[in-house]
Amino acid sequence: MKRKNSGFTLIEVLAVISIIGILATILTPSIGSMIDRARRARVSNNMRQIAIAHQSYLNDGGLGSNLRAATTLARWASILAQSTGIDNGALYVVPEDYLLAAESRNTPKSIGRYNGGAWEIAEDFASFPLGFTVIAGILPTATPSNTPLAYTRGLDPETGRWKAAFGPDGGIYGEKGGLVVFLDGHVEFFESITGNNSPFVNYHSGLPTADIRQAVNSGARAINWRGVVWEN
Repeated sequence: MKRKNSGFTLIEVLAVISIIGILATILTPSIGSMIDRARRARVSNNMRQIAIAHQSYLNDGGLGSNLRAATTLARWASILAQSTGIDNGALYVVPEDYLLAAESRNTPKSIGRYNGGAWEIAEDFASFPLGFTVIAGILPTATPSNTPLAYTRGLDPETGRWKAAFGPDGGIYGEKGGLVVFLDGHVEFFESITGNNSPFVNYHSGLPTADIRQAVNSGARAINWRGVVWEN
């Protein structure tokens, strides 16, 4: 008597392959979204720590005018690091930043150091492509819950949208959007800051505004790793 073949037929194999292909098509976008969310969560945590350092600096008697005088993000971060001891250069670097693809140096470990008793910014941190734009010189009278402290690089205040991931000041996530951290430490991702999408209110009038520049007081300035981005 002939023994029955227990192997798969060609049709069964093709059917399994088709099912696997369909599942891969369905799951791949979901997996990609989960990875994106995990990466943003890590960046959000760094931004939250920066907001905590900023608040700690002010609570300990630090002068907002010192921060206002900073013309680069490295200088601003150095002031906080010297005063609060939060001296981690990686907090200001976004691993997904497209500028890092052309960067041969490692992420700076320190923001600054004492040299002969004087505090100075670490050279590798001062010239490294940092991922955020911070707003220096915010007055203590600002409302913490809706006043922005920093955002991922590349927001165009004129349009309320993030720029493409191109050039030295492009958007970290391209035109998909960006993260904003507020004075109270909460972080949100926005595809754009326009119309009803805006979380900001005008500092002077208290009315809703889609212009991030109007959300902070006169005299405040936005700075990134290259210098001043805009100034009130």
